[in-house]
Amino acid sequence: MSEEVIEQTAPTQVEWRPKKNPWLISIPLMASVFMYALDETISNVALPYMAGSFSCSHNEATWVVTFYLIASGIIIPAVDFFCKLFGRNNFFLLSIIIFTLASFLCGVSNSLIMMVLARFLQGLGGGAILPLSQSIMMESFKKEDRPQAMALFGLGVVFAPII
Repeated sequence: MSEEVIEQTAPTQVEWRPKKNPWLISIPLMASVFMYALDETISNVALPYMAGSFSCSHNEATWVVTFYLIASGIIIPAVDFFCKLFGRNNFFLLSIIIFTLASFLCGVSNSLIMMVLARFLQGLGGGAILPLSQSIMMESFKKEDRPQAMALFGLGVVFAPII
């Protein structure tokens, strides 16, 4: 009896590459990351002015920050679910639209309650921007270029609050 050895060759894997230049893809991603990081911290600076404008105490005005963080904390763990439901790119665009609409509502708010609700909506839209931008960047760049892409991503996250 002879043993036959059957060799199976694994199919060669071709590395996926985006159709567009990944550095061009990173421009709108970094713009959205910059706006999210900026809006995450900007209300802390504006709290005394909001309290005066809305005729409320500083403690009441902190709800503006609290509701934004609560909404972001709700949506971040749900990003995977919504990506599967809508598709990642569609959910990213929906998040940008919600974030932008809520930013407009924050700008036209004439009461503390309206501002708190607009910031909550902004947190729901903005909470998905950071993880989705990072995953899109990781997927768009070749393996050897990912450290540079993540350095650019980190620069956007760190630079926005400084401004």
